[in-house]
Amino acid sequence: MQITSVNFLKSVAKVKDCPEETLPEVAVIGRSNVGKSSLINMLLGQNIAKASDKPWKTQLINYFLVNKNWYFVDLPWYWYAKSSLASRRNWIDESHDYFLERKPFIFVLVDGSIVPQKIDLEFMESLKEEELPFSIVVTKTDKANQKTVSQNMKLLKQQVQKTLGYLPEIILSSSVKKQWRDKILELIEMKI
Repeated sequence: MQITSVNFLKSVAKVKDCPEETLPEVAVIGRSNVGKSSLINMLLGQNIAKASDKPWKTQLINYFLVNKNWYFVDLPWYWYAKSSLASRRNWIDESHDYFLERKPFIFVLVDGSIVPQKIDLEFMESLKEEELPFSIVVTKTDKANQKTVSQNMKLLKQQVQKTLGYLPEIILSSSVKKQWRDKILELIEMKI
């Protein structure tokens, strides 16, 4: 897939304020500081998503119109422990509504430089329960040596298989080296 145009469309706090459901959506979500903005910028070929040095910065649903025929959606982090309980409950409610109403194809981002996190597995389990389609993109594969990344991938596959009873597609990525960009874009093209 060629990316010929990308435009920031809008940021919304509530699902009711999302654009009309006329185009397919691909949503990206992950824990705070997983490298989401870097991945978005790498995939879309421009610095359109703002990376922050402050964790849990993204708190709105951000819409990008790609090639004038699909939406790339940057979702807030999930269930970050340092956010207030009210904020976490509000986001859980809004994200649940977003997934069920909009039915996007979802990329769950997982940090490949560290061992799999319980919160990531719990989130994937919730997607499975709602029968929502997703793939896993392993980020930051350039932030650790290959032995560490390989060990973390093996653990991730084991834990995902145990948690879900199956393995969704898992794609490695490196925003710095732009590795596996074409594979992710091919998958998007198949899903939209």
